Amino acid sequence: MPKRKITEGLHQRADGRWERTETINGKRRWFADKSPAKVWEKRDKAIQEAALKSEEKELGPFFEEVAELYREKVMQMKYGTQKSYLPAIARAEDYFSGKRMREIEPYMIAQFLQRMASQAKTTVSNQKTVINSIFQLWIDSPEWRGDYNPSTLTKLPRGLSKGKRTPPTENQVQIVKDHYRDPDALPAVVFLCTGERRGEACAIQLKDIDFENNTIHINKSVEHINNQPHLTETKTDAGVRKAPLLSMLKEALEPLRDLPPETYILSGTDKPLTASQYARRWAAFWRKYDMAHPVVREYKRVRNGKEYTYHQTDWIADVCAHQFRHEYVCMLCIAGVSEEVAIMLVGHANAKMIHEVYLDLKPKMISDAADKLNALMRA
Repeated sequence: MPKRKITEGLHQRADGRWERTETINGKRRWFADKSPAKVWEKRDKAIQEAALKSEEKELGPFFEEVAELYREKVMQMKYGTQKSYLPAIARAEDYFSGKRMREIEPYMIAQFLQRMASQAKTTVSNQKTVINSIFQLWIDSPEWRGDYNPSTLTKLPRGLSKGKRTPPTENQVQIVKDHYRDPDALPAVVFLCTGERRGEACAIQLKDIDFENNTIHINKSVEHINNQPHLTETKTDAGVRKAPLLSMLKEALEPLRDLPPETYILSGTDKPLTASQYARRWAAFWRKYDMAHPVVREYKRVRNGKEYTYHQTDWIADVCAHQFRHEYVCMLCIAGVSEEVAIMLVGHANAKMIHEVYLDLKPKMISDAADKLNALMRA
């Protein structure tokens, strides 16, 4: 069979350029060049691009394209959310990279989540949330107009470990009660008497406290980014709330009453505590009562062009602030505060967190239940 001429299928225009006209994906296209070979290159490239567009139209964009757009959205979210979601986006991209959106089926997501089964339930749940959000972004896009979200058909693996902090010990609570007038105890007193999150407590200013009506207005939070405090909104909309100013905290705040209204109560200045300042103050109080342990850390510094290694002993408290948030919920239960009011006081949108995370059966709860049941049995 004779070899096909390179000019076959082309025609030469009056200006000497070679041209080919062809319909690709229903559209009439023209390709021209002085070189016939270049004309065919342009034509073949157009066919390849048309095939990719056809494939994208049928199967959607690549997962990593949509994930990258979602990453840009996450970068506009709170720092705490970024810390949870950005690693989840990276994990999903590593696993689903190269697949188009409609190629990803529910069983693939289930397999991916099953590979994470050794991690905490919150981590796996966040991962599923991120995948769901990526698909939802594809669906909501006026450019892509996706119509398929396989993550909604996928369940979390069974038997995931549930991270659950316990309340502080009775001894730790008693230490705070016995020494609440100690200036170093103020952060612990704030947590015990309000159940606030750490960021919320760091953001309280004297102007937020109504000493006459015994209420605290919680309307902002502090995020620590690279050690520095940044004012932000509360974790959820429900986080904006009023909390009762208990007498113990009111007495502990008495030395600060004459300071300017802009004073942050935990720092005693017009600026919130940095992360390192907070950690040192928290550990200093608990160290007094043998509730902290030393950790030797290695640091490196460059001086006069030479790197030096040195060691520093830091003290870490054996109890964390968030445990007192759990204690506060337990106290609300023991005091007989209704669930509806308790939800508002701790700043949650619903009771699920109260039931699953915070509420621990303390000895007092069990003994109270026993007294009530015994009284019923004798009736």
